[in-house]
Amino acid sequence: MTGDFENHSEQEKELVQRFEESLKSNLDLYFGEEELEDIIRYYQDNFKFKKAYKASQLALEKFPFSLELKLLMAQSLIFMDELEEGLEILENLNNLSPNNEEILLSMANAMSLLDQNKEAIELLENFLSLAEDKAEVYYLLGNLYRAEKDMAKAVENYKEAVRIKINHEDALFQLAMITEEEGSFGEILQFYQDFIDQDPYNAGAWYNLGVVYNRLGKYEEAIKAYDYALIIDDTFASAYFNLGNALMNTHQYELALEAYQNTINCEGSNAENCCYLAASYEKLDQIDMAFKYFKKSAKLDPEYDDAWFGLGMCMLKKKKYFEAIHYFKKALNLSAENANYWVGLAEAEYNLGNLQASSEAYEEAINLEPGIIETYINLSIIYFDQNRFEEAEDVIKEGMEELPDEAELYYRLVVYLIKTGKYKEAFSNLENALTLDFEKHKVLFELMPELEQQKAIYKIINQYRSDFNN
Repeated sequence: MTGDFENHSEQEKELVQRFEESLKSNLDLYFGEEELEDIIRYYQDNFKFKKAYKASQLALEKFPFSLELKLLMAQSLIFMDELEEGLEILENLNNLSPNNEEILLSMANAMSLLDQNKEAIELLENFLSLAEDKAEVYYLLGNLYRAEKDMAKAVENYKEAVRIKINHEDALFQLAMITEEEGSFGEILQFYQDFIDQDPYNAGAWYNLGVVYNRLGKYEEAIKAYDYALIIDDTFASAYFNLGNALMNTHQYELALEAYQNTINCEGSNAENCCYLAASYEKLDQIDMAFKYFKKSAKLDPEYDDAWFGLGMCMLKKKKYFEAIHYFKKALNLSAENANYWVGLAEAEYNLGNLQASSEAYEEAINLEPGIIETYINLSIIYFDQNRFEEAEDVIKEGMEELPDEAELYYRLVVYLIKTGKYKEAFSNLENALTLDFEKHKVLFELMPELEQQKAIYKIINQYRSDFNN
């Protein structure tokens, strides 16, 4: 995840810029205690933990008795994996200010990172009755019990967090993860249904029910649940966003577009919602509008790789292959482990006749994510077009190991085997292909039209034709 720079005001950014300029020019400009706290938090929010720690050191030289600055220093050390040093500062702060909620929560996090889960659990459970933000304490207890592999207690604490704060996103996410791992969807559905039975007008409960249905792949039920949430609260941005996702999954692209637009209306533009809106335009073949919003997404967050990939796909559809390659490489510079980005690059390179670059990109995609049928087919086509039949054969066989039920791979292998004179193996694979999916046998003649004159091939096909018709 990239830093949320847009969550900081221009005033804060100017403050940080002034602070950095004072360091560069060795000027001893005055910054108030609260200003220094804001500067450190800005660095933390944007994952610049060394800068946060350095700023906290400078701040404590000016305000050596500030508990808040010491807490921020400790948190920065923990983010930098200097756990023992950070925890030592927190323990000293706890002695100075007992039962300070922020200090205790930070201590529990540090203890967890040091595998001191039992001690952290004891600390939080003793503090729970005094806590103001009980939802957060229950959430952290859930994490600690989960680390201890006590899933029953983890679930109960996550549920308590949600009971107190119905839209506690982190607790909801952890519940969804556990129920998916444990297969306990019925239990979690009942949990949210109980909320609804007690309070039918609780938008958050309907939303959470939709999230679980979505996890189960029951998209129509999810859509209904999100719709109920939005009838109750028509400013619920997350419900609009998830509704858009469910509608995309059911190929209702125009309605998805409307849902994403409503998301933006409610929460303003950000890289994610603009990117999803663009994707819905792309599905509707409104490529210019898709390009516009992918571009806006990338501008809002230049490190949002999905946006650059989307721009590449738009250029691919417009047959502007050089531009497509530029955008795909931008995406890959940010996320080289995404197989789809390599597939996009491979296709653009292929269309420019750069067969070596294309084949290398397809090979990278296969290494990263075996099991995408298009990668095996397209790479084999490159080899086939270059009369490299044995290499085409090897690629298809590799695909068959990952996707043993994909008939098209078998049909393609038949052609490649015939090209290399391996007729017995070819006929054996033809029988397997016809058994898997008789209808796809037309692939044979598309790849090798002269096979229509081969009586042996026709004899085998006709034998399976009678079985298929019966």
